Amino acid sequence: MNSCASREWTLTEAARLLGEPQHRLIYLCEKGVVQPDLEDAKGRGSSRRFSAHNLLEFAIALRLRVLEIPTPSIGAITYTLRAFAHKVQQRIPDFCLPYSLRGAGAPDLRVIIKDGRLYMTLGTGAKTAKVYGGIDLRRLGRKKKSARNLQRALVLRTSGPGTNGDLGENPGARVELSVTRIAQELRLEI
Repeated sequence: MNSCASREWTLTEAARLLGEPQHRLIYLCEKGVVQPDLEDAKGRGSSRRFSAHNLLEFAIALRLRVLEIPTPSIGAITYTLRAFAHKVQQRIPDFCLPYSLRGAGAPDLRVIIKDGRLYMTLGTGAKTAKVYGGIDLRRLGRKKKSARNLQRALVLRTSGPGTNGDLGENPGARVELSVTRIAQELRLEI
């Protein structure tokens, strides 16, 4: 696994790497979906600098936009994913998105939206993925919780529907996105 302290990307480099126009990435920054880790624009003529984690957030946001997920919900998802990664780092100190999802035997991290609720699943090896969350996206999109409160909300679900990797069989809308696959597809070496 690589360390989190890796190279940085400008807006032009990020747009080229992701195959997207710069204006689309600027829009995601201005809407708060992606907040540059290294440097945000501070006015005319200043530039943004992004981390590998930011590139993963862009890639996730762009995939969700194709699925016509509203921008505030996408922002809530990237915000929650950041809090989730921090929570995992408390247990696994060298866990670092996206690098920890790129190697052989990487954990399988997924974002699932079901019936307006946000879940994260994390699986390793042959073990059944564990389900975290069940956060109401409508409420989170309107007013973001503090990172600490959000981490508390991302508890392992141990009883009721949506446990042991099962998010229930009841009919309803469901969107599932493999964060691991997106991380593996990022061409960070270029």
